[in-house]
Amino acid sequence: MIARVMTIAVLIVLTAVMLTGCGRPAAQESAPDLSLLATGPVPEALSTPRSFVSAALDATGTLVAWKECKKIEFHAAVAACERDGCFYLTEHDFVLYPWSEAVQVTAHEPRANFTWQVVRGRYHASRADPNADVSPLRGLSREYADAVLQIVTAPVRMLEDRALLGPRPATVQIAGQWYLPIDAKYKEQTAALYWTQGIYFQTADRSLVDMVWLGNPLTDKFLIARGYDYAPATDGGVLIPTKIEVFWSDSEANIGPRLALVDLKQ
Repeated sequence: MIARVMTIAVLIVLTAVMLTGCGRPAAQESAPDLSLLATGPVPEALSTPRSFVSAALDATGTLVAWKECKKIEFHAAVAACERDGCFYLTEHDFVLYPWSEAVQVTAHEPRANFTWQVVRGRYHASRADPNADVSPLRGLSREYADAVLQIVTAPVRMLEDRALLGPRPATVQIAGQWYLPIDAKYKEQTAALYWTQGIYFQTADRSLVDMVWLGNPLTDKFLIARGYDYAPATDGGVLIPTKIEVFWSDSEANIGPRLALVDLKQ
């Protein structure tokens, strides 16, 4: 009886060792190598832009300029907002890779620095103690970072073949500005697809896409990102917003409470 119990115990230990890799914790998916993300487009993968996509590219520097833009870096003062209207001031460093659909954010908080990446929908975060993060953005870092990526690189996102675009027949007026809404359905090319629907709002006078709605009805997550005061990026000849607002939204693309205000520092 004792021998049988000992045999079972040994089998349990051996099984645990095998499952954890000789006693080590199971490995987690490693963070991406950011040096490999600073790349341009794959020429054969680029389709001929439709007229409204070409107009959006021209409004921010032309397709030629975007092809040369492999990385965008900026530092920003950020006001992270609670749903009750209170806000929290902090600073974030951003690195965006337009053609890799990737963004890295480093938040400088009083108790620790936090770094995270979103690469084609996949989320990776640093191993800092999450209890040291007191920002209202805690738990929303993925959505926040991706919203900034989507509005800054909107023309490139519209050019990708994973977005099925459909301009609406009529313009709409939002806050005194006339827009052409362009509906987007995102094809699930990877298991990491996060947003399934989108709307690019293109200004009727300048063809600038300065507002993007992002939605996923399955997770009940909806955001709107707006860009203001476009100026040349320090890393290339493209124009990017120097002020960004991220709002909560709903399935009807209504603007809700503000989640964050990002003010770029040149």
